[in-house]
This record gives sequence, structure tokens and C-alpha cells, in this order.
Amino acid sequence: MQNIPRFLFVGTAKAGTTSIYHYLQQHPEIAVPQKETFFFLRDVYADNILPYPQQRAAEGLITNESDYLKIYENYPDKVCGEIGTGYLYHHEESIPRIIETLGEDVKILIILRRPSMRCFSGYMHFAKDLHEKAGFKESLELEEERKARNWDFMWHHKSLGCYSEQVRAYRSRFKNVKVLIYEDFAKDPESTMREIFSFIGVRRDVPLQLTRQFNPSGKPKNPALQRFITNEHFLKRLLRPLLRAIWGKEKRAKMRKSLKAKNLKTGEAPDPDVIADLETFYADDIARLEKDLGYEIDAWKRT
Repeated sequence: MQNIPRFLFVGTAKAGTTSIYHYLQQHPEIAVPQKETFFFLRDVYADNILPYPQQRAAEGLITNESDYLKIYENYPDKVCGEIGTGYLYHHEESIPRIIETLGEDVKILIILRRPSMRCFSGYMHFAKDLHEKAGFKESLELEEERKARNWDFMWHHKSLGCYSEQVRAYRSRFKNVKVLIYEDFAKDPESTMREIFSFIGVRRDVPLQLTRQFNPSGKPKNPALQRFITNEHFLKRLLRPLLRAIWGKEKRAKMRKSLKAKNLKTGEAPDPDVIADLETFYADDIARLEKDLGYEIDAWKRT
């Protein structure tokens, strides 16, 4: 029997999904061979023509079903899953494709972060690699123009946080949907991971190492170093054959991420006036989400 994903983390971006991906890998019954395939967004990415990072590079996308299913061939005894942070936001395109391949019984997990802070973290995601030259407020003002030019969903900082319709779409089409709150996960990652394991249907009591933070946001301490790590450079072209001979692709990627993380100034606070405007903007949508879920999200009400 073909092994296919039995669970999907469909979003949202900048809400701890990279950490969750690494923590899931520690469970002996679970396999997440590739964090994001974007397979269920192949309709969204059908005409990608803009350079990275405005749009995703074609080599990072899986658009063929046989290629997608092949990822899970070597894990016959595992509970397989995928994390795809764009599936929640692009629910109109992704839901029909998910049902087409995985059916309505696939377990859907959603993790949501306080929209105003998720918005700022999304902005910092590009600022840390010097891809975003504009300030936070200016970046938000550019959002509609960028959306009209078909920039990737990760640039839709403000729009990504309008969760109510996104969550409602999944809860109306799938039988098993679990909504998690990022702030609860950040406060007590072990309890959240045990909750996830129960929902997926694997043992709760496996030992976990939960101390490392993955994919942090921040601005670079040394912009020149960050530019060197992130962009093409003649010295990197010169060294690349040697580095490829010594280390594999995965090892090189880990080294790049580690260097970038060490060069970040974390804890930078956003402009409080911009955050206040965002809190007002999101208030009605949060109220709709809470009504649909049947409970108040207390972690988002604390100052």
C-alpha cells in the first residue's frame, strides 16, 4: 500500500513550524522527509517568473504527483506528514488539491500566532537577509502593490494574519482539524508537542530535546557578513567545489543557517504605534475566529 502523509501542518508562517518540524523528527514513529514541498500550491506557482525572493525558485517546488509520493516511499512503517505554511493562506487553491491526493481523513494541524507580532516577524524574515530595504511601516504600505505583482505569500505580512476565513475553510472541509496557539507552544513546547503526538496518533511519552530555537528572526549584526552568506560572491564560487567535496548539501545548508543565526541581533522591538494600528486592524477578525473556535485566545490579550 502506498504510504502517503497522514497529517499536514498547513500554517501559519512564522509561528514555530520550523521548530515543530525538527521536534517531530525526534519521534521514532514519525517521518517528515521534506518540510515544505509546495505540492498543493502548484496552481499558485504555475507561472512563477519573478526572481527569488519575490517568488520561489522553481527547483524548490514539487509539482508532479509521482515526485511527491516518491518522497514517502522509504518510510513504510512511519506516520508520514508534511509542513506547508502556505497551505493555510492559499486555502482556496490548496484544499481541493489536498483532498484530491490525501482525502478528507488526513489530519490537519494549524498553529496561529498573535497576528500583529506574526506580521512583524514576517517582515523581519526578509530584513534579516537584507532582502527587505524598507522599514516595517513602509513595507506594510507596499504590501498591496507587491501582492498585485504576484510576490510570494511570505511578503503578504498583514494579510497572512487574517485567520478566521482561512481556519473556517479547513474546519468546514476536513474531519480532523486541530488549532494550536504559538504563544502556548513558546511557553511550554513539551506540552504542545505531546498534544500534537496525541492528535497524530503516536506515542506521547518519547523523550524530546526542546532547547534549540530554529529559524530565528532579527537584523544582522554585521550586514556585510550576512550579505556574503546570503548572496552570490566570487569567493564563494571559488570555494564551492571544495566545500561540495567535503560536505553534503544538507550539511552545507545547516552551516549557512547556523552562521546566519549567530550573526543576528534578536529581540528587536517593532514600532509600538504600528503594532497598535495592527491590533485595531485585526480585532474584528480575531473576534470572528474566537467565535468559530468557541473560546477566547487569552495569550493574544496580554500586553
